[in-house]
Amino acid sequence: MNRVLILLITLISTTKVGAQSSTLLVADSLYRIGNYSKAIESYRKLENTSYSNTQIAKAYKALGNSKKAIESYESVLAVNAENMLVLYDYGKLLFSTGKLEKSLTIFEKLKEKDTLNPNFHYQIGLTKEALQQPDFIIAYETAFSLDSQHQKSSYKLIKNYMETQKYEEAEAVIKTALRNNEDDVKIIGFKAQLFYAYKQHRKALEWFEKLIDRKKATRYVYEKAAFCAYRVRQISKSINYYEEALKRDRGNYFYHSQLAKLYYQDVNMKKAEHHASQAIVGKMTDPSGDYYILGLVHFDRKEHGKAIKLFKMALDENPDYEAAQFQLALCADNYYSDLQQKLKMYERLLKKFPKAKIEMRNIVNVRIRELKEEIHLKSE
Repeated sequence: MNRVLILLITLISTTKVGAQSSTLLVADSLYRIGNYSKAIESYRKLENTSYSNTQIAKAYKALGNSKKAIESYESVLAVNAENMLVLYDYGKLLFSTGKLEKSLTIFEKLKEKDTLNPNFHYQIGLTKEALQQPDFIIAYETAFSLDSQHQKSSYKLIKNYMETQKYEEAEAVIKTALRNNEDDVKIIGFKAQLFYAYKQHRKALEWFEKLIDRKKATRYVYEKAAFCAYRVRQISKSINYYEEALKRDRGNYFYHSQLAKLYYQDVNMKKAEHHASQAIVGKMTDPSGDYYILGLVHFDRKEHGKAIKLFKMALDENPDYEAAQFQLALCADNYYSDLQQKLKMYERLLKKFPKAKIEMRNIVNVRIRELKEEIHLKSE
């Protein structure tokens, strides 16, 4: 009779274990394919284990129910407060839900358990940075020193070094990060910005173009590439990049203004006129540069009356605009027949800008002498 009872108990236990295993397989399968609510139902049918409760927490997290996910993690930790995997997931969830102080406590606890884990230091850095604690950078530096392939730490370090103008430190981290992954677009972008900060525009352009070639260029990248191209006298390329930047920010008066100047240099008067006009319409402050470009366009067309009006408008906006005053004098020289009026414009220029550029002063002084001679001869 005892043997029969033992056999019966064993059979029931085996059946129960088999049923538990089957339910676990179903629950895990449902979790893996993203059917999280059904997976939670299946995990609840299992015995109240650390594994099932952890999976329930992960499923709630995946569903976006952070409140229940936190409760589930806490129920696991109430039984086993030293479970590092659960602590790590719990700490990250606390961080993502804005419970920063609590999150920091969890990651500090994990760091004490394993001081050589770079990711614990990285998470401490993230949390301290979010809490605006000034020593956050030390955590990123520790993470990177423990594992030089920790790219996320390298991003944070480079960004901070660039912002604080510690360019040599930034350069060292960029060099290591590129050795880890030469195709990392974030690091490529930082390298371009570093050369830009050094004002090495040719090299900066080369690195910005790596992002453009990889179809990873943002408006910012096109803007900086355009500026670098201009500085190395690649006008057509600069125009192309400002046009691309403008596509990503329609109505940006700065891009219109830059394009107006570039198209004028490229002798495309129609487009120079268009972009200068757009810049004036969109700009809320100091459109003097755009009036100046429009004045140049009309001057080149020998429409001196219109050009004079535009140069005067430029000077109304910015009375210290030396180049506009000079162009106004040249325009007046071509437009007016009265020699005294022409002379007056040049003399006004020298009086207003006694320290004007030497080339400009030379031209003006020569023209003043010529006009005075003409006036003297006419008077005789």
